[in-house]
Amino acid sequence: MDKRYESIKFMIETGHITEFKEIFNYIPKSLLGKHLHTNNPRMTRLVTEVDDLTVQEIVSISSLFDVAYDKITHIVFTQYLKDRKIK
Repeated sequence: MDKRYESIKFMIETGHITEFKEIFNYIPKSLLGKHLHTNNPRMTRLVTEVDDLTVQEIVSISSLFDVAYDKITHIVFTQYLKDRKIK
């Protein structure tokens, strides 16, 4: 496993990453896009519009970082709810 993925796992599990978009402070979105088999424009949109993430993508992300899918779901929902309060 890439050391960056291990760091992200640790930060998610300890609460240092609380929103999905914070993952990309540590890895480029192209790495996750490659894992999800999606293009860069869609990845860019997913970073800001998490409601477009599919269940399959959430499970795939949890597998990549070796984090329980409910923790990934939690950071996605946290970002979604925060973004909706701002708008």
